[in-house]
Amino acid sequence: MDSINQTFSTIFFLIFFALTGKTLSVSDFAELLPATGFDFPVGTPNAEGYYKARGFWPNGHVGEDWNGKGGGNSDLGDPVCAIGEGIVVQSRDVRRGWGNVIIIRHAFIDKNGTAKLLDSLYAHLDSRNVVLNQIVKRGQKIGTIGNNRGMYLAHLHFEIRKNLAIGMHRSSFSKTYSNYYSPTSFIRSHRQCPDSRKYFKVPINTFAPYPGAYPKGKKEPKSTIIEKVSPSKTINPIRTILNRPLHKESPKIVIRKKEPTPKSEPKEKPSIAKNNIQKSPSKLDHPKKQLGLLSRLRARYPSTKSGTGRVKRNRFSPRRKL
Repeated sequence: MDSINQTFSTIFFLIFFALTGKTLSVSDFAELLPATGFDFPVGTPNAEGYYKARGFWPNGHVGEDWNGKGGGNSDLGDPVCAIGEGIVVQSRDVRRGWGNVIIIRHAFIDKNGTAKLLDSLYAHLDSRNVVLNQIVKRGQKIGTIGNNRGMYLAHLHFEIRKNLAIGMHRSSFSKTYSNYYSPTSFIRSHRQCPDSRKYFKVPINTFAPYPGAYPKGKKEPKSTIIEKVSPSKTINPIRTILNRPLHKESPKIVIRKKEPTPKSEPKEKPSIAKNNIQKSPSKLDHPKKQLGLLSRLRARYPSTKSGTGRVKRNRFSPRRKL
């Protein structure tokens, strides 16, 4: 399976260089002896005095966070060492959430005698003691533990990668075992590797450009930045001007829609008040009903007094008791 991944990585490099128009030259390779084994990057070789605060899991945190047992920033400035022999393929301040990052490329021979390559990444460093294309030894100090300018508590973010093209573009690659090793599991199973005095030709310069701080000695191309920023500045005012009438009309429409809602609410309140007024004088309702009944009786049973003083009654009218 690992040989398939290595083959896939090689094919990816060829496609990448073919699409970008780059050609592989002697400067894109380095001759490197394979690593004799791998140690932990802090408390070398066995991570003494440190603990794994956050582990590795696929499709999530594809590295490990190592802290000193003192907690907090007690490990700020502690040495970080290379896990094995290799060559530095990146040493720069990436800023953002990364800070100072060092990536070392290693060649090693597994138990089956197959030659393989991997990258070890060390992030959030307070300082860097190695430069690009420098050959490092196993256990050599390459930097110190940092907190990325106070963004985190001091710790080391550590990764081991199978895919040599990831660089700082983690989001472009699947966060699975096809591209990553579980760091602790890998180190424990590769404390000692088969020794070989044969040099391997290792590809370098395999990372795509990533935004961030430029290395010292290289001037930032201001002309390209002006070209990128200037069109955005000219376009934004036009968009704001074109969008202004829309923003003015939209609140009018919203106000018109909201106008009936406050009108409907006061309508409900007086209705409740009316009901309360009608229900409160409930004792006054009975005389009104009695008056209505008397008026209906008088209309139904009219009574007229004659000149003799007698009252004319119907057969349904009650008689007076004598």
